Amino acid sequence: MSARFMEQVENLFINLPRQEKKVAKVTLQKPAAVRKMNITELAKAAGVGVATVSRFTKRVGCKNFADFKLALVTPDTMQRETEDSVSTPNDIHNYYQKILSETMAMVSTKQLRQAANLIHDAKRVYVFGIGSSGYNAQEFTQRLLRMGIAAFAMTESNMMTIASSTMSSDDLVIALSVSGSTPEVCSAVRDSHKNGATIISVTAFRNSLLGKMSDMIFQIKSTELVGDYDFINSQFAVTYVIDMLTQILLKFPDFRLTMNKTVESILVTKEKTNKYSRHL
Repeated sequence: MSARFMEQVENLFINLPRQEKKVAKVTLQKPAAVRKMNITELAKAAGVGVATVSRFTKRVGCKNFADFKLALVTPDTMQRETEDSVSTPNDIHNYYQKILSETMAMVSTKQLRQAANLIHDAKRVYVFGIGSSGYNAQEFTQRLLRMGIAAFAMTESNMMTIASSTMSSDDLVIALSVSGSTPEVCSAVRDSHKNGATIISVTAFRNSLLGKMSDMIFQIKSTELVGDYDFINSQFAVTYVIDMLTQILLKFPDFRLTMNKTVESILVTKEKTNKYSRHL
């Protein structure tokens, strides 16, 4: 029940009121610590009022705060209680392992193959992403181009608007948004879908606006809901999905052949450039 309870809190997170999100965030990040708190201490830790905590506990299906604390007792939280003194390198390592393992549990080989087939059959592939997701959009697009796929990275709102207005049923959009609520991405995806494009999304929240508009969802674990570390790569799980999808794509003989050609072409160009530089 407890594992299901934590999953329930995470699924509800994206649609919670702003103040209740603060309580959910502390709960998901530090369940062992929350289990030791009283309602006033949790309210203080989340920066909200006691009434907000009370509303949150009822919203997630608990009769009262005591019932809420009982739902947090899991082997995972009990283990965390013994890890308070671990070193930062160990802590970060465990953190990334958790992100990877929980993302892997939500992504199947069958789903990766289905997405690869959609990419293979698409006339054009557009990869949408803003901010940090934009960097992943550019990286993934470069890989697709090396396989001979007509791919375009859309990392700016105006370009997304232009692209989405000219979509057709032959086009595929891969939308990257951890929150699933990035305004520019959601707006462009909505227009793309209206014009017949197929939508694949990579997001942490299946019931987000982006998730609801998608034909296929790669759900990832949100780094924000695992730990409260500073400067942790929020795109870690997105990169993991991109890497897995790249490997599946390279099982297509035509993609593998083109990739080998483009890599060879790049190496030859670099060699020519180095020879030219030495003669200067």
